[in-house]
Amino acid sequence: MIDLARNRPEFLNPLFRFLNYFDTVYFFFALIPILWIGFSYKWGLRIFYWFTLSSIVNTLAKYLVGWPRPSTDLPEIGLFTPNSPGFPSGGAQTCMFLGAILIYYWKTRAAWLIGTFYILLISFSRLYLGVHYPIDVLGGWAIGVLLFYLFVITKEPLENYLVRKGAGFCLVISLAIPVALTLVAPHQYIFPIAGTTLGVGLGTYFSLQKHLFLAQSKTMKETIIRSFIALSTFSLFIYLWPKEQSFAKSFSAGLFMSFAASPICRWFISRKR
Repeated sequence: MIDLARNRPEFLNPLFRFLNYFDTVYFFFALIPILWIGFSYKWGLRIFYWFTLSSIVNTLAKYLVGWPRPSTDLPEIGLFTPNSPGFPSGGAQTCMFLGAILIYYWKTRAAWLIGTFYILLISFSRLYLGVHYPIDVLGGWAIGVLLFYLFVITKEPLENYLVRKGAGFCLVISLAIPVALTLVAPHQYIFPIAGTTLGVGLGTYFSLQKHLFLAQSKTMKETIIRSFIALSTFSLFIYLWPKEQSFAKSFSAGLFMSFAASPICRWFISRKR
C-alpha cells in the first residue's frame, strides 16, 4: 500500500477521486431513479431493497470486525480519510453484486465487458485511494457474491409469494422493515436507511393501487429520456431540501421516488409530444 501510494501518477488522482462517488449515497440516489423510471419499476424496487440489505450487512460487518483502514494506520497514504472501519469494502461489495447481476441477467458480450470492467476498476480504486487493504476488497467481493447468489435463488419464489399474499401484506412488511431497523440497530447511519425504506414502502403501495408506475422502457432512447427527467427532478428535490441528513429527508426522498417521480415523468413526456 505504501509503494502504491508513492507511485500514484498525479494526473490520475482526480479520476480516482471521482470514482469514490460509486461508494457513496450519491451513487445510490442516481442508480435507483435510472432503474426505476428509466427502465423498469420492478428492477428499481428489486435493486433498492437488495442495495439496502447490502448496505446494512456491510455496516454491521465493519463494526463487528473493526479493522482499521490504510488511511487510518498511515494517514499520509490516503487520498480520503473515512471514519468507519475498513473490512469489508463497501465499494467492492456493491460493484461485485451489481456487476454480477448485469452479467447474469443480460448475458451479452457487452454486459460481460462492462460488468467485469466495473468490478475491477471500482475495486482497484479502493486500493489506489488508500482507503482499503486488499483483504478488505476480497471480503467485499465474498459478501457481494453471496448476496448475488441469494438474489438469484430467492428472486422468483419470493416475488411469487408476495404476489400471492397481496398488496396489504406487502404494505405491512414494508412498514415493518424500517421499524425493525431502528429497534435492532439504533445507529445514526441506520435512521436515513429506515426513512428511505418507509417512504418507498408507502409510495409503492399507493402507486400500485392507482396504477401510477410507467411500463418497462422499450427503447434506449426512451430509457435515456426517462432517466434524464427522473434524475433532474429528483436532484432538484434533494437540492431544495435542507442539506442535513435526517429521517424526514430520507423518508421524503423515498416517497418522491416511489410515488411522485413516475407521474411527473409521464407529464413531461406527454407535454413534449
